[in-house]
Order: sequence, then C-alpha cells, then structure tokens
Amino acid sequence: MVRKEVLREFLAHEIRELGRIKQALNLAEHIPAIDNLVLAVVPVSQGDPQQVASALKGALRDSDVIFPGENYLLLLMPGTDSMGALHLLEGLADFTGEDFRSFVYATYPEDGESPEELVSDLRRKARARLGLELT
Repeated sequence: MVRKEVLREFLAHEIRELGRIKQALNLAEHIPAIDNLVLAVVPVSQGDPQQVASALKGALRDSDVIFPGENYLLLLMPGTDSMGALHLLEGLADFTGEDFRSFVYATYPEDGESPEELVSDLRRKARARLGLELT
C-alpha cells in the first residue's frame, strides 16, 4: 500500500518504465502486457479502506499497487489493458462484495498519456458514475 499523495509521481515513474522497457526491447508494435497500465477506483462501502486494502493485497499481483482513499481504493495495475482490468476487477468485486459496475478505471495510453490526464479522466468517471470526489 502506498499513500495516495504520491500517486502522480508513481504514475510518472510507471509510464517512464513502460517506455524504457519498450525501447530496450526495440519494440515498435503495441504489446498490451508492456504498453498499458490501468488506474482504477474500487469503492469501499463497508469497512475501513486500509483493512480492505490489506486483505486485497494477497489477491493482486506483486506489481499492482494500492492507494487507500477515504471511502475508496485506487489500484495501479501496470501491464494491464482494458480487458485485463475488467477480468481483474470482476474478481475483486467477488472478493469485496461490491457491485462490479461501481468500479471505474482509466487506461494508459487510451484515456491519457500523462499522469495528469489519467487522474483527470479517472476523477471525471468517478464523479459521473459513482458520485465520488477523488481527493
């Protein structure tokens, strides 16, 4: 778990890493496992987000990062595209008991190519679909 105050720096680091890996492998084509990352909001309607985050950590990959919020969790999932996010979030919905349709996410590079664009897109979706103000 990581404090959400460092989210933008973490996103910037991950985006740079994706570019570095692709360049090091001399890849021109798009490969979802390398080129993508997902930033998702998981509402927590029951329980303490810190405790839910601790319980979820074992269900996620080592590369995934959890940022606990007030009544939600932010998940950063490197090497994940939209389809992978849907699959993972469905599993998390089963685990948390939350309605899967209440999860929203932004995908790099489709929804934004910078940390600011991704966070802005995610905030817009969370406000529109969940009524959540991400702080």
